[in-house]
Amino acid sequence: MKYDFNVIIKKTNRIKTVSFLIKNQTLILSVPKYISSNEIDSLIESKIHWIKKKLINEKENNLQNKRLYSEGEIFLYLGQEFILKIKKNEIPNIVLKENNLLLDIIEPENLPKIKEYIREWYKNKSINKLNIVHKYYESLIGLKVNKIKFGEYKSKWGSCNSNKVISYDWRIIMAPNSVINYLVVHEISHLLHPNHSQYFWQHVEKFIKDYRDQRKWLKNNSNKLVL
Repeated sequence: MKYDFNVIIKKTNRIKTVSFLIKNQTLILSVPKYISSNEIDSLIESKIHWIKKKLINEKENNLQNKRLYSEGEIFLYLGQEFILKIKKNEIPNIVLKENNLLLDIIEPENLPKIKEYIREWYKNKSINKLNIVHKYYESLIGLKVNKIKFGEYKSKWGSCNSNKVISYDWRIIMAPNSVINYLVVHEISHLLHPNHSQYFWQHVEKFIKDYRDQRKWLKNNSNKLVL
């Protein structure tokens, strides 16, 4: 069946139930491997009104949260809001001071350069932060990955594959520390439980007692983590 929106179907043995997710104007449908194409069409059709409503809401939120990289714009860092202040300076630099994100840059009128510099600053901060948090929880939990990767992903903030490679979306640095901790524990726990079973969540809860709150925050605020 054809739809007037993008659809990504994820079939996996890791889940026993169906889940719907709207992200980047795309329906991401996760289903067990045994679900047929006809059943998938029926599932989508049964939720079509919900899907279209979510797509409209996401589009409106994305328009509201579109980045301009201009003076006075609000940026999130570790869950806190900072106001962008731009100043001409021969030595580029970014500093967080009080509630301001202070950017010194050679060409303060060059928006592409401002965007590039801010994003690179966030990325470097995030990689450093995530490496520290990841190593801490690896040691605490007693599980070790083969590799950590960083990128920008359309439908996930983190993932763990069968080769013990964990990937993080570096933009998670905009979320509070508690959410970052939850994400890291979530992905490391997949080394032991490559699913979202009851045992997986029990394992996560051993290290993040309020994981439900952190999971809810991420679900409700992902559209704000925009760069």
